[in-house]
Amino acid sequence: MAALGENDVLLFEDECGIKYAPTLTRCWALKGNQPQILTLGTHKCTTVLGAVDPLHGRVYSVLADRLTHVEFQVFLESLITHYKTPGKIVLVLDNARFHHAKALQPFLEQMKSKLELLFLPPYSPDLNPIERFWKFLRKLVTHNTFYETVDNLITSLKHVLQKFLCPSFEISSLCRIL
Repeated sequence: MAALGENDVLLFEDECGIKYAPTLTRCWALKGNQPQILTLGTHKCTTVLGAVDPLHGRVYSVLADRLTHVEFQVFLESLITHYKTPGKIVLVLDNARFHHAKALQPFLEQMKSKLELLFLPPYSPDLNPIERFWKFLRKLVTHNTFYETVDNLITSLKHVLQKFLCPSFEISSLCRIL
């Protein structure tokens, strides 16, 4: 990879599964009273495909029901549309199988002037700053929280994700790479 140009954008991409079941974490409670969070006992899940711009503190994301090369290509198309930069989008990502799908290659070849994929070494999630955002997102959305319906969870998730489309010092600090 050549050095980033003045108009290029550096993004870090990953996917995250958000389960309908609440995640239990430590919290304040009266001594001897174990906090309890309701759950409906379902295994429903939604997937978030996201890319963080750690320099400007923005996160672009798309929700999906499944995770295949088709959904990944749709995400890439929407990412290119969202970032109307005259330069190139340099996307750093892991080595998930669908990132390397043969069916994706014609699209990547067609978009090579607008999009460059850089793959992290295998088994190195600690090198991807968006992993810290996923932990933060779960804290905001699912930790110690019960939602009566899956739609309520998705509405809350969308609300939080929408907030981070705009530049945020909180995200640039959380996902800093320098």
